[in-house]
Amino acid sequence: MWKRVSVFLVILFFVLLSDAVLSDWVPGYLQTTLGSSLKMGLMMAVSSVVGLFMDLIFPHVLRQSGVRRLAGGAILGSLIFLLSMLSSTWWSYGLILVVGMAAWGIYYELDSFMTQQFVAGVAPRNERSSVWGVVGVVKNLAYFLGPVIGGYVASYGDRVVVLGAGGILFFAYLIFLCMRLPRPEQVDIDFHGIHLKQELLHWVSLGRRVWPVLLVSLVGGLIDATFWTTGTTISGWFVSAYMLPFLFVGIIVAKWGIDVGKKRWAERFVLAGGLALMSLAVIENVWLQLICGFMVGLFLAMAWPLVDAVYTDLVARARKGRKHVMGMSAAAFSLAYVIGPIVAGWVSGIVGEVKTFALLGVLVVIVAGVLLIVTPKKLRLPQEEIQSWE
Repeated sequence: MWKRVSVFLVILFFVLLSDAVLSDWVPGYLQTTLGSSLKMGLMMAVSSVVGLFMDLIFPHVLRQSGVRRLAGGAILGSLIFLLSMLSSTWWSYGLILVVGMAAWGIYYELDSFMTQQFVAGVAPRNERSSVWGVVGVVKNLAYFLGPVIGGYVASYGDRVVVLGAGGILFFAYLIFLCMRLPRPEQVDIDFHGIHLKQELLHWVSLGRRVWPVLLVSLVGGLIDATFWTTGTTISGWFVSAYMLPFLFVGIIVAKWGIDVGKKRWAERFVLAGGLALMSLAVIENVWLQLICGFMVGLFLAMAWPLVDAVYTDLVARARKGRKHVMGMSAAAFSLAYVIGPIVAGWVSGIVGEVKTFALLGVLVVIVAGVLLIVTPKKLRLPQEEIQSWE
């Protein structure tokens, strides 16, 4: 199993490294180009709105897609995003930026589907937390190095940043062509068209049973979205401090091997991250702010592999409905990236960037505290209903 995981992660690392370089550069570039943090947040939200729409479509159009096809689609989406952003450095038209943001949203959802399907196909139930821990380390190593590389290259100009990210993506594509990806179990269902209303009804049916983990994803996504938009305008070091724990905590979670109580542990960690955010309301020292950012990243780095493992359990149990579960889980994170940049951009214009994080912490603590009280011991899927879906 670990040999198959290693092959997959090599390609994933370089694709994400290219994305990470641009993720650190894009918010500041958009804020400068568009002239305000609110407009930047609205433009960033375009990618997540498109991603949310893709979450409705992909469970239908990707029913027979394996990991290799999804990986190829993710690379193509990233390439379109990259070319759009490069074009915008010459012609900063709104339409070019919108196309780029839309392609970014499609890329991100393909990457999410690809990774979920891969882990569900190759990892047995008792190994899923461990696999997600290692996947998290690789992903977050890319997103830790991305701002470092991007910050260095940015001194040579915006176009050099985009071209540098393009070079990394081209290298990922070469590896993709040379490596033989494993083929996890696929869902053998004929394609009968796209039915958005039907997909929404499936989400409602599933969501009534699994809403606690969806809510954890939403608040965790709000934290992540705020760091990668408003946080980048505070300081690149602030985002790096947040990302640093993700480099090693996944290995600890993998060795920890949590097999039961994953939901409650994730909620406890998110609650602790919210408390660390709240402390920014009274901290003005820059170094202490960096420590707070580090603590938030530490607790979220512990929570995410457990949340992903819960989703993978649901994907494996859903059988015929596995891609509907993937779409719904990805939609929760996409929704966070729709709400987060817009609200954070608006609030930061009123109270400032640092206080915005403190207010977000209050919300996170309330939600996580309630979840710890009401979350059931086991999330049960409507298996008979799922098997009746076309």
